[in-house]
Amino acid sequence: MDNLSADQTAAMWPFIVRLISKDQRCQQNRSQLEQIIRSVLQHTTNSFIRCNSKELSTITLSSAKIVRSIREANQRRRANIFHQAFDSVFRESTFHELAKATNAKLRHFDARCLSNTAYAYALWGYDPTIDGQSLLAAIAEKSIDCIHLFNAQDLSNVVWAYATLNIHHPALFKKLGDAIAAMDDLKSFKPQGISNIIWAYATSNVQHPDLFKTVSDEIVAMDNLKSFDPQAISNIVWAYATANVQHPALFNKLGDEIVAANLTSFKPQELANTVWAYATADVQHPALFKKVGDEIVANDNLKSFDPQAFANTVWAYATSNIQHPALFNKVGDEIATMDDLKSFNPQNLSNTVSSYATANVQHPAMFKKIGDEIVAANLTSYVPQDFSNLIWAYATANIQHPALFEKVGDEIAKKDDLKSFVPQALSNTIWAYATADMQHPALFKKVGDEIVAMDNLTSFKPQELANTIWAYATADVQHPG
Repeated sequence: MDNLSADQTAAMWPFIVRLISKDQRCQQNRSQLEQIIRSVLQHTTNSFIRCNSKELSTITLSSAKIVRSIREANQRRRANIFHQAFDSVFRESTFHELAKATNAKLRHFDARCLSNTAYAYALWGYDPTIDGQSLLAAIAEKSIDCIHLFNAQDLSNVVWAYATLNIHHPALFKKLGDAIAAMDDLKSFKPQGISNIIWAYATSNVQHPDLFKTVSDEIVAMDNLKSFDPQAISNIVWAYATANVQHPALFNKLGDEIVAANLTSFKPQELANTVWAYATADVQHPALFKKVGDEIVANDNLKSFDPQAFANTVWAYATSNIQHPALFNKVGDEIATMDDLKSFNPQNLSNTVSSYATANVQHPAMFKKIGDEIVAANLTSYVPQDFSNLIWAYATANIQHPALFEKVGDEIAKKDDLKSFVPQALSNTIWAYATADMQHPALFKKVGDEIVAMDNLTSFKPQELANTIWAYATADVQHPG
């Protein structure tokens, strides 16, 4: 191996990626394989000083793909002997040495090498610090200088990488966005590339109206969207809704495509994100909602749905005022029959019950399950909106759960102050206790004291003030202040 040149060493790594991804028989035992991998890593590390930019970026990208493959295999509990051996031998020190070599030669990196390196570190989930500076920050500065040399794939990979790593670099995003928006067309971009770009800007909360308009106009002008897979479609509508960019023609085009498609290839998160996006963007597309709802109901079970997917789905139907009783029953039945709801966070729980209440859908078993879960939980992680939504939902749905009301009331009453509660949360909370005929003097006193201590009530809407006064009168609670 010592006789291998730098380019031969680099060329070995893509081969290793292909090898580790194949579930094939290995002639060596694990101990022998680990020794071989150590030798490869040591030789590669020693070769860094001789590697050029292309060779370094090839090794970096291949290493990142191996790390991703190991993670995915471990998550699926399907790690083969190659995964296990690499997982045992790979060390962060090797990655750091690779990053140092990259940083030392960064001025020689062309557009493709910069793009692949940024993409690789995003796969790793790792932004190395070299001599006190972020390597990704250095890559961004270098990329800005040669943005005109980036091809479609390079542009897509770079913005995806920075969004995935949650690295904010407004100058880079502006430069990239300007370059894409200035193109005559986007025919050089694959659908996944377009999707990744828009997703990245929305995820990074970077505004670039010209870019979003260019992308949406391009998609709307297409004859058909058969080349767009479910993830691309879902990510695009999610991105426009998240970025609060209005483009009804785009949503109609994508919605029609979904209605005409077979949805069996859509993952639960993609279905949930899609209807969430239409509800958030306030775009009406009844046929799409019916199609998605029918697809979910047709599933034998919903075990592949996570809590966020459940909450986002029912929230979308309730917010869009779309009736689909079978969907709500299916989701409610699934939640009610779970062993526990420990995988649900406070927002998942509160949004789910408030969606059922908003949609005027009864599901007593689910409400009881969620109420029991909250009563048994520590509520310190709940924010005011969670409390308000929960209690409002039970009162609106006319579901009796005294232990829940007592637990939430106690939690609010013992707080030092209620400054974190917005007027709507205060009003809805006190309204819910009065509507449900639940007595909790300490809660009413706490809320009343908070309101009296305010300099003025200009932040309250008339309906919130009316609901608050009504609640105290209905509950027959005196608060002289």
